[in-house]
Amino acid sequence: MRKLCLFAVGFAAAAAGYVYLAQDGLMLALAGAALLCSILLHGRRPRRVSVFLLGLAMGITWCFLYQQWLLAPVQQIVGSEETRTVVLTEAPFATDYGAAAEVQLTLEDRTFSARLYGRESLLEQSPGDRVTGVMEAERASRFFRNSGTFLVLSASGDLSAVSGTPSLPMKLRLWLQGRIDALFSGQAAALLRALITGDRYELSYETENALSVTGLSHAVAVSGMHVAILVSLLHFLTLGSPQLTAVLGMPLVVLFTLLTGATPSACRAAVMQLILLSGRLVHREYDMPTALGGAGLLLLAQNPWVIGSVSFQLSFAAVAGIYLFAGRLTQRLSARLPRFLAASIASTLSATALTVPLSLLYFHTLSLIAPLTNLLCLWAITGAFCCGLLACTVLPPLAIPAGWLLQYVLRATSLLARWPYAAAYPSTPAMLIWGMTALCVAIGTLFLSWRRGRLLLAALAVGFFIAAVCGRLPFWSKDAALDVLDVGQGQCLIFESGGFTALFDCGGADPEDAGEQAARTLHGAGLTNVDALVLTHYDLDHAGGAMQLLSRVAVDFVYLPDLPDEGRLRDAVEAAAQAAGATLVYVTGETTVTFSGGQLRLFPPVGDGTSNDGLAILASAGEYDMLVTGDLDADQEQQLLARYGIPPVELLVAGHHGAADSTSLALLSAVKPQVVVISVGADNSYGHPARETLARITSCGAALYRTDLSGSMIFRR
Repeated sequence: MRKLCLFAVGFAAAAAGYVYLAQDGLMLALAGAALLCSILLHGRRPRRVSVFLLGLAMGITWCFLYQQWLLAPVQQIVGSEETRTVVLTEAPFATDYGAAAEVQLTLEDRTFSARLYGRESLLEQSPGDRVTGVMEAERASRFFRNSGTFLVLSASGDLSAVSGTPSLPMKLRLWLQGRIDALFSGQAAALLRALITGDRYELSYETENALSVTGLSHAVAVSGMHVAILVSLLHFLTLGSPQLTAVLGMPLVVLFTLLTGATPSACRAAVMQLILLSGRLVHREYDMPTALGGAGLLLLAQNPWVIGSVSFQLSFAAVAGIYLFAGRLTQRLSARLPRFLAASIASTLSATALTVPLSLLYFHTLSLIAPLTNLLCLWAITGAFCCGLLACTVLPPLAIPAGWLLQYVLRATSLLARWPYAAAYPSTPAMLIWGMTALCVAIGTLFLSWRRGRLLLAALAVGFFIAAVCGRLPFWSKDAALDVLDVGQGQCLIFESGGFTALFDCGGADPEDAGEQAARTLHGAGLTNVDALVLTHYDLDHAGGAMQLLSRVAVDFVYLPDLPDEGRLRDAVEAAAQAAGATLVYVTGETTVTFSGGQLRLFPPVGDGTSNDGLAILASAGEYDMLVTGDLDADQEQQLLARYGIPPVELLVAGHHGAADSTSLALLSAVKPQVVVISVGADNSYGHPARETLARITSCGAALYRTDLSGSMIFRR
């Protein structure tokens, strides 16, 4: 039966090549060569090669047929605009420009999944409703195709709707969500909705981040853990009867998978669990590689593009890691730890071993505290799932212990996420390479029986890990350091000197990403507390990420300009600061913030309150000075110089991202910077930095650095 696993590996390799290379001719030629080699090698040793090549050939052939035959109706309507009728399969959700919903479209008696974008009125519809209107069809991006959505429909006009009936799994999901909302509240309800129904939309930014940093995101992504808990609960309720558990468990697993959205990880877990349960009925031994291969084949046959799904890759990598490493690691740890504790730690580390590269690749995050968090919280998540499900269905009083357990998980993850070095965020390719090398060498110790060899590999792993960490050392400075983050068209600066840390602005092309990037940079350097956050003004590209930052990093003081803000960003920043326990300070006159070996001089707005007006910052560490002018224009720069007598500086952050009306010759002549940094987005629509600004900077003899050309940069004294 292991041949099925090898065949599936070949099939998966074919799907990956077909999806990522997108070269039909090349892939068909490879299929022919693989099939020929498989025939020639048939019956010869090693037979595994022949089976793998056969899977490769069959996989390429199936992908080609899938594209040319099954998806032909989709290809025919791409680019057309006409009246169409679709059926909503999920509840609509709001977008920046209206609303969107997952729908089904029937073409040539076949049903295809699509994403529908429309006006806000779409939010009034419910799953099962039939919606009709003029829709333009476009080919979905690879991201959507990975989840089985091959069309994007855009409705520019009004849509007519006819009420319909949702599917049975959707009815059950909506009923469970209603019961959860009736019995629980706040983030406890949101967490239980994610655990039982797979709906993560109600999880707050803070909760999502805490789960991610602590390595518990898998707990709210329906997968093998949830299916195993469900079957274990059924096994308990059937008084331990294997046959009854199998008979009742198989339809229950299918229903649970459909109820939670049939994600790749849920489908993988369901198929493997169905194989396990059916094996009990016919008294056949369960083989994990065979079950894993069978699950992969079924998912890839249904949609070859699922190979590109992060959920698919993480799910299969986790199970493969458990199969390859858990047994050996449990055996090693059992010599020094209780068996149950050794098995728990081994399972966590093994599941993580092969998912770490994927997490680093896709999310640029490695949770270092995950083993501890899993040990402290997985039992509570299991209890919350069981008690919560029973409370919603048959025993409402169990909502009380379920609520306790959910609150425990929320508080534990929130606390652990704020620990120094709870997670690592490789910021350069070199750090990523050194870190991955350390992981590979560490895994090698499990397969080496020679004791001295294991010690050597362990020492190498530690050395490579230290090399990865050292990639962040330039940020730690006893004198002064300025980290200029590449946040696109925006500005986010981190100043550190002698243990004092301050942020100057926090916004970017995507404001929320700027806050996330700043928090990751701070946490990656072991900094969980910021002494000061200074926002020069209330534009999104300078302050839009402050709310996310305040939710992830402890900030002592927030310094703000006392300026009106029609966009209500000021209100949002003030609310976030108060919720985080930070002290708000409005800079209405020159304000000095002192620290060991230096000071910050904060200058109030000097103009008439226009959009470019705001604070200016002079950061000094010993004899080293840095000037930040926000978006001040030339006239405001002149007023700043006249009122406060700015001294010569070593580093100047160019104003307004290098706009033509900022960083004037008068300012450059007065402060005589040795280095000028421009925080600007590549290929921005504003034409920043302006040619005349670049010419002025060059003429004054300063060294020029730009984030659109060099990315994030660290300047040290």
